[in-house]
Order: sequence, then C-alpha cells, then structure tokens
Amino acid sequence: MDRDQVLSNVESKIKAIPGVLDMRFLDAELKKQVVESEQQAEKNGACGGLMPFINKGVWAALDREVSLVLVGSVDLLVDDRGLLYMMDQKGQVLGEYVTPTQREKLLKEKPETRFLSEDFILHGDIDIAGEPYFLINETHFEHLKDVEGIERVTSGSLSTLTDDLVREIMGFTGPKMWTHLVGFDLIK
Repeated sequence: MDRDQVLSNVESKIKAIPGVLDMRFLDAELKKQVVESEQQAEKNGACGGLMPFINKGVWAALDREVSLVLVGSVDLLVDDRGLLYMMDQKGQVLGEYVTPTQREKLLKEKPETRFLSEDFILHGDIDIAGEPYFLINETHFEHLKDVEGIERVTSGSLSTLTDDLVREIMGFTGPKMWTHLVGFDLIK
C-alpha cells in the first residue's frame, strides 16, 4: 500500500472517532511551530513556573515518521491512565493523575491518600531525591491499531500553550475543546 493510501486510511479512521472535530497531519511548518511551542512550555515550567516538566508523550509522537494533531470535544475519550506523574530525580513516582474511578478505589483502600487536586494524588511515603518535576507521559492510541501500513503508534497531550496555538491555527478557539498529538511510522 502506498503512503498516500495509508495516510488516507488513517485520516478516515481518525475522523470516524466520536468526538473528533478535525485533524491535520503536521507539515514541516506546523511541526516547527509545535516543537518551538513545546520547548517554550517546558522552559516556562508547570504550576506557573514553580516546577519543571517534561512532555515525553509529545516528543515521542514528534519523533515518529508521521505526526498528526486532532481537535476533539471534551467528550472524546483517550486513554489517560499513566498520563501525568510527579517524579523525582531517582525516577520515583511522587504523585499521579487518577481517573474518577481510580479516585474512588483509592479512597476506599487508602483513606490517608492526599490529593493535590480532585484528580491528582500525592504519595506521602517516599523520600524525595532531588528536584521533583512533572512528566506528561506518552499514551497508547488504540484507535489506529487496525490500520494497515503503520507501526509504533503513540500519542501525547500537548501543553496548554501549544494546545491554544494549534486550536487557533485550526480554527477551534472556543471552550470545551482540546488537542491531542499522535505519531506513527510507516511500514516499509
């Protein structure tokens, strides 16, 4: 199957996902803008600059042969397990994002669990080594698992800075929308 056919199949599959409003393959210019914006976001840091962060998911998706960005409604479901961690320099998980279901389970099993927010827990029983940082991890993107001609599919959540930029470029500046970056290689 040739490249154009594979990309057409990917586009059809993405646009058929409930909640997807639009998608765009990253050309050289858009990829450059995304890279520069993500670099700036990491330089700015998380929590208003109080803590560094690394967006591993975005860098993994950008490292693939083909990258695309999709704009989705808030109802679009993407696997968000393991998405956001607070780490230390030894790689210990100090805190992590939890889904509402995980939250309920944790509160039953460990009532002493501390919450930084409604959806972020802190593990209090760890000796912190070095400066903590946030890690936005890469996530699986199961929606493309059956598309022929592609491999090494991954995805990541864009920083707020880049999310705003991409939505503006694509004409989706209203509330209750967000972006997601997907990357994959073509099978040779």
